[in-house]
Amino acid sequence: MQLTYKYRLKPTKPQLATIVAHLELCRRQYNYRLGERFRWWESTRTPINASPLIVSIVPVEEIYQNIPLTRVQTRDGRKKDESGNPLTRKGEVFSNIEGGYVQWQTIQLADLKNTKKLFPDYKVLDSQVLQDVVNRVETSFSNFTTPDKNGNRRGKPRFKGRPYYKSFTYPQLDNLDIVKDQQNRICISLTKIGQVPMVFHRPIPKGFKVKTGTVIRKADGWYISLTLEDQTVPVTVAEIQPTDKNTLGIDLG
Repeated sequence: MQLTYKYRLKPTKPQLATIVAHLELCRRQYNYRLGERFRWWESTRTPINASPLIVSIVPVEEIYQNIPLTRVQTRDGRKKDESGNPLTRKGEVFSNIEGGYVQWQTIQLADLKNTKKLFPDYKVLDSQVLQDVVNRVETSFSNFTTPDKNGNRRGKPRFKGRPYYKSFTYPQLDNLDIVKDQQNRICISLTKIGQVPMVFHRPIPKGFKVKTGTVIRKADGWYISLTLEDQTVPVTVAEIQPTDKNTLGIDLG
């Protein structure tokens, strides 16, 4: 079972400047990676029912010249089997092509090292936060190119201006990240930012673990949305599903 709790943040002035800088770096990276996906998609798609005039004239060799066909695992994977052994090990070689299609998300994630070399500003950003930006691009682009079970697709992803990119996510947090500082204030410990004071208006339910945290900018300030999970609580499904026949609407006005 999963829950989402939202808490108001009370960052100090230096922390606020850091949060704003991190959000701007994420926004720039999102726009760059989305533009990269658009260039690859427009260069490689060849609809069979359309005129060849709309097909890219860029040679295939030029499109894939900077794209590695394989990748090497740099460390043991976090996912483990039943015996506790990692599913992927350091040094293993994997293909970046599956089913005849290039795994663009994997390639962009691997390219983040070059981003930090070319743009040192990104070294101050947590690596997992930066990886989550690429995952957001993958989600937006997949919703656009891949139809759902009903055959419908989402609209074309848009580049984000400053007012429209409002959050960044820490994919891995823990209950231990909620601590008290020297002034006895309850804080959330965020990598590369520090212990940010928060309005802890309700405690974490017993048995639930903090999984992720999303820092959100709103008109009245900054918040953090925590995803909580308790795998021992079963997810119940109502036996009677609502339909047009068993649903009744009442106008209380």
